[in-house]
Amino acid sequence: MSAPIIIPTSTSFEVGPSSIAAYSRLSYSMWYALAEFVDNSTQSRLNYSSIIDGVLAAEGTTLQVKINHDRENKTITIEDNSIGMTVEDLIAALKIAVATQDSKGRSKYGMGMKTSACWIGRLWSVTTCEWSSGKEWTATIDVEGVVNGKTDIPLTSRDVGTDEHYTKIKIWDVHRNIQKRTEETIKTYLGSMYRFDLREKKLILLFNGNPILPPDELEMAKLENGQEARQDFSTTIGGKQVTGWFGVLTKGGRKYGGFSLFQNSRQIKGYPDGWKPRSIFGGEDDEGGNSLVSQRLTGEIVLDGFDVTHTKDAIYFKDDEEEELEIFLAEKTRALKSYASSMRKSGGQPTPWAKAKVEELTREMKKEFVSDEIKDAINTTILPPLDSIEKSNQRQAQTIEKDEILDTWQIGDLTIQLVLQNKTENDPHLTIVGINPNQLDIIINQQHPYYAETSSLERVDELIRQYIYDGIAEYYVKQKTARIDPDSIRKLKDQLLRSKLTRMHNENVKSQEEELSKITKTPPQPQS
Repeated sequence: MSAPIIIPTSTSFEVGPSSIAAYSRLSYSMWYALAEFVDNSTQSRLNYSSIIDGVLAAEGTTLQVKINHDRENKTITIEDNSIGMTVEDLIAALKIAVATQDSKGRSKYGMGMKTSACWIGRLWSVTTCEWSSGKEWTATIDVEGVVNGKTDIPLTSRDVGTDEHYTKIKIWDVHRNIQKRTEETIKTYLGSMYRFDLREKKLILLFNGNPILPPDELEMAKLENGQEARQDFSTTIGGKQVTGWFGVLTKGGRKYGGFSLFQNSRQIKGYPDGWKPRSIFGGEDDEGGNSLVSQRLTGEIVLDGFDVTHTKDAIYFKDDEEEELEIFLAEKTRALKSYASSMRKSGGQPTPWAKAKVEELTREMKKEFVSDEIKDAINTTILPPLDSIEKSNQRQAQTIEKDEILDTWQIGDLTIQLVLQNKTENDPHLTIVGINPNQLDIIINQQHPYYAETSSLERVDELIRQYIYDGIAEYYVKQKTARIDPDSIRKLKDQLLRSKLTRMHNENVKSQEEELSKITKTPPQPQS
């Protein structure tokens, strides 16, 4: 007789070790990944401030976090002089998403160190010594080994002095080697994230031995009564308290505008990439429009009671919390937003075109244009025959894919097609080609090294704008004179640039007449 069939009434939900392989695909940026380690160091000091603050004071220092990147050997190390961990603490810290007594504040989820280390590299270790213990412990994690079921993590120890206290994380075989140009971006973001700790001298943060500094304190504009264009606020959103301030800057820029969102005195999102809700700043996808409001309206918002995303780069709003906050801010900032819109770009300060400012710019430019690299480019570049270049341009235009077309414009009888291609870094930065007497293609190669260095949306805006002016001027000069004449191209481009100011003037006149008509009931006069 066969055994009776037992029907299960429950099962368990388990996460296998191979899940950590997915950490390398998380939507991290390097600065947010590195911030996870700084969070742990600063939170450790807060958790044990009654002990470690006295120890650091006796040593004549403060909390230090040192980040070092060895590009040649593909390693990253993060080292602090906080209180350190016992072996029990270390074992607990290696358990993913398991809360410990230290899981609070900036480290409340108990996942940051593990997820960011696995995101950065394939092999990593933690070496730590708790103050007064006299014992150093090291755990080494082979990510691929864990994925393949080797979940036993070896622990080694050695005796050290009882006055030692530190935690050092080393990551080998990194997935993402930090390029030189990225290092400044990392320092900018980390300086902004920990601005309060850095300004209050609670933290010294070093990258490859160089200090990371908080962002400069920016000057607020003055209202007509002489007071700062700045306002504090406090409200409740979704049952949680929200506090902060907003104001208008004397001098602005896209990276300075927008709100910086904070939790536990640590920036979640903000300078140089502030939160710009469309209902306040315009534009698309919370990037803000290219306006004075987007460049000068700024502020800091404290959201301590809210959840954050896994990578701690955004507030995780629930239900209608985000919409409720946006409505509140849109109403509260209405007056200052109007004031920002009315400001002139110079803000009463010397304009960017003042002679001293331009001289300063050209002094920096000189290094670039008199460099040996420029001379080599001029002397060694071999120009192919003109007909060969034109045939190459035509072939490139014939390879344009539909999803590479940014937009198509009609200017009189001329059709302009704007194209953004992902060519190689060795392909031309720009191709302007007349397809026929009625079509002009302007093709930009976004992989060209010059563009790879461009991180400012304002810079991208101006580059594309100038390419379009150049393309139209070259095209119409060739149509009118049957040849490319540089002086004629510059003359026509001059008129095109002036047309922008004429359009802005006409729009202002029209707007003023419409406002006047609302008062006088007189319909606006048509433009001649």
